[in-house]
Amino acid sequence: MQIAVNAACLRRDLPADTGQVATEIILAMCRQQPEHRFTFFFDGEIPAHLSFPANVTTVVLPLKGNRAWHLYWWLEWQLPRAMKAYHADVYLGLDGTLPLRSKVPGSLLIRDLSFLKGAGLQSALQQQYLKKNILRYLAQAQHIAVLSDTGRNDVLRHAPAAEGRITRLETGVSALYKPLEWEEREAAKKEFSGGVEYFLITGSMHPRNNIMPVFKAFSALKKRQRTNLKLVLAGSATPAGAEIATALPSYKFREDVIWLENLDEAALARLTGAAYALVYPSRFDGLALPIYAAQRCGVPVIALESLAAREAGGDTVLYADPASIDDLSEKMSLLYKDEQLRSRLLAKQPPSKPVDSWEQAAATFSHLVI
Repeated sequence: MQIAVNAACLRRDLPADTGQVATEIILAMCRQQPEHRFTFFFDGEIPAHLSFPANVTTVVLPLKGNRAWHLYWWLEWQLPRAMKAYHADVYLGLDGTLPLRSKVPGSLLIRDLSFLKGAGLQSALQQQYLKKNILRYLAQAQHIAVLSDTGRNDVLRHAPAAEGRITRLETGVSALYKPLEWEEREAAKKEFSGGVEYFLITGSMHPRNNIMPVFKAFSALKKRQRTNLKLVLAGSATPAGAEIATALPSYKFREDVIWLENLDEAALARLTGAAYALVYPSRFDGLALPIYAAQRCGVPVIALESLAAREAGGDTVLYADPASIDDLSEKMSLLYKDEQLRSRLLAKQPPSKPVDSWEQAAATFSHLVI
C-alpha cells in the first residue's frame, strides 16, 4: 500500500515546542509497517535532524509564498498532483488538513482546535486557513485521531457528526523522563542554571504559552523572596513571539532568566528532571505533555487552570487563576518556600499514567487507516 503523508508540520515539530508527537507517531507507524510504502510530502527544506526508515520516500513540494492562495494551491493542487504521481492509496494529514479535491481516502491527526481562538502554534495565515476549512476537513475525513480527551471533546463540540470516526490515541512519554538521583540532579543544575534551583517552562516563545504573565509573576516572586532562583525557558523562537523575545533583554530580572533553544529529547529530560518545579501556563493546548513529563520525573507542577492541565494533572497540580498574575506569583512563592506542600503534591497519584513511548498510539492509528 502507498501511504501519502502531509509531513509539512514535521519541520517545526520539536521536543520542547510540541513534544514532537506527530514525528514520533508517524515514524513509529513506518517502522511497524515495513511492508507498506510511505511518501512524506514537505512544503520546504527537510530538517537535518530527521531520519527516516527505509520504507519512506521524502518529497519536497515548495510552498510558493505566504498568502492564503499559496496555501490553497499547495494543499489542493500541488499535493493532490504529487499524490497521484506516487499512486497514493490513503492520505494522512498530520496537521489536521486534507486536500478536499482529492478522492484518496484521508485520515487526520488532531492535537487541538486552538486555532479557532487564534491561539494555535501555526502562523496567523495558517490559523485563518484552518479556521475557514476545519469543519470540511472533519466532515470528509474517514478517521480522526486525537491525542487527549480534551482534544476529543473539542472536536465533538464543533463537529458532533464525527463521533463515530474519532479515536483517542494513548498518550506516550519517553522513558528518558525519570526521577534523577541527587548527583544527576546537581550535575543537570550545573549544566543548565549554574547550579541554582529553577522554575521551568517548556514550550515555544509564543503568546499562547503566556510567557509574559509568567515574567510578571516571577518578578513579584523575586521582589518578595529575594532569592537566586532562576526561570528557565525551553523552546524555540517564533514569529508570533517576536515581541516577547524583544522585551526579554530589558526585563528587570533578565540575569535570572535562561532561554534554551533546540534541546534534544535527552537534554530536555535532564532539564525537566532537575527543575524545582514546572510552570505550565498554556491554556489552549489540547495535550499538556510537559505536565506528564514532569510527573514522570517527580517534579511538581504549577499550571494555569485549563481543561488539558486538569486532564493531565488532576489534584497533583497547584492551579492558578488565569486572570490573576498575583495568584500565579503567590502559587510560585508558596511552592518555593513550602517543602511540605511540594511533598504533598508529589505524593498524590495523577489521573492517568502515560506509556513509555508513542508506539501504541502508532499501532492504533495504523489499524485505523491501513
